[in-house]
Amino acid sequence: MQDVIAPNDTLESWVSLRDRMLVTHPDVSRGKMMSADALTFSGKVFAFYSTKGGRVGLGCRIGREADPSQFALTDWQHLAPFKSKPPMRDWIVIGKGSVAQWGTVAEHCLNTFRNKEVRT
Repeated sequence: MQDVIAPNDTLESWVSLRDRMLVTHPDVSRGKMMSADALTFSGKVFAFYSTKGGRVGLGCRIGREADPSQFALTDWQHLAPFKSKPPMRDWIVIGKGSVAQWGTVAEHCLNTFRNKEVRT
């Protein structure tokens, strides 16, 4: 059985990451994802603090083509916010066990969004 992680255990890590991303990336803004605190680029959410969908932690839109194993994550799953629908394959939620990789994954997601904007 998986341990249940209380939201406050990871909230401090989220706030630190969020604030660092906002300071170092002027094109990143705060937003909302399913009523949760989020980071946006060009009005689109790329990362948020997840407390629903099966895991508490960093929710990231890594894309279908990305392989979560490239980040050496040990604590993650696909985002599954709806009981009657399958998991969202573009999104993962990274739990407390892989908090050290949160920044790397968030930067990857932001760069993916930036690259898509340049191509369109």
